[in-house]
Amino acid sequence: MKVKPSLLNIAIRSLAQSMNVHTMEHLVKRLLPNYDLNQRTGFPHSISIPNLDAARQIVYDINDSALFPQFVNILVEISNRGWMGKQYDIAYLHDIVKEMREHGFVYDSHNKLFVEDQSVRRTRNWGVLREGYEYVLTFLRFDIVGNSELVRKYSAEMINYTYSDFGEIVKAAIYSRNGRIWSWEGDGGLVLIPFDGETCEAVLTAVRMQINRTVISIEECRLGLTVSYRIAMHLGNTVYRSRGETGTIISDSINSLYHLGQKFARPGDLLLTEEMERFIPAGIRDLFVNTGVYEGRCIYKFVL
Repeated sequence: MKVKPSLLNIAIRSLAQSMNVHTMEHLVKRLLPNYDLNQRTGFPHSISIPNLDAARQIVYDINDSALFPQFVNILVEISNRGWMGKQYDIAYLHDIVKEMREHGFVYDSHNKLFVEDQSVRRTRNWGVLREGYEYVLTFLRFDIVGNSELVRKYSAEMINYTYSDFGEIVKAAIYSRNGRIWSWEGDGGLVLIPFDGETCEAVLTAVRMQINRTVISIEECRLGLTVSYRIAMHLGNTVYRSRGETGTIISDSINSLYHLGQKFARPGDLLLTEEMERFIPAGIRDLFVNTGVYEGRCIYKFVL
């Protein structure tokens, strides 16, 4: 995220007017654990650092570390919930949030983080994932099944249209959950959705696609017939890695999900791993039954 000078200046004033230097140091260490404010500012420990100098150095260093959205997340959190047993009135917070919106980011109160305003921008890394850092994500694997039968019955052009239509169906379904298509291979691909640590509502998206597959296929696919597909879901940790300009995620979780979708799931299945089972929304939990063990994990299948 490229932060405009106007937003940096508001953030500096906000920090300087909202807390003392000691509190600022604790705050910045939530993002940069080994941060040494005296070293960064050049002030010896025997001299107090003025609030404005401390705030300016901290905001600049956070921005240089590509942590500005996370920094604003913390300001919003402190304003709403307090910190270390004390309530804080964060100055200019409304202006900061407004400026973030102009930068293409909105605050997601459910997940408690700034995310890309999808009406303005939509990139594969949500604008906030950082190289080498670990994240908890919901992984979904979508695959059209019965490709050989489709190829026998329809032209290559119509098959390509169908694959494209299916991709658009998946996009429409996952964008409401702030998801991203990470890779797509014509007849299927990998989707990533943030996890808030409490519930996995992405399961609802997958369930809707399963229940409504006939209507979706007839209304959205140019073939005019029910497209058979399978969905596999997993909740796991992964380290973000960037390659060139596109970026990718290297993860055992992705490999396991791919195997689950390709080798265990049957046509029409919606499967999820045991890591996700306890985070299924309460209203649909009884619709998932244990269907066996695969690669050492219990697998749950959606049964209507």
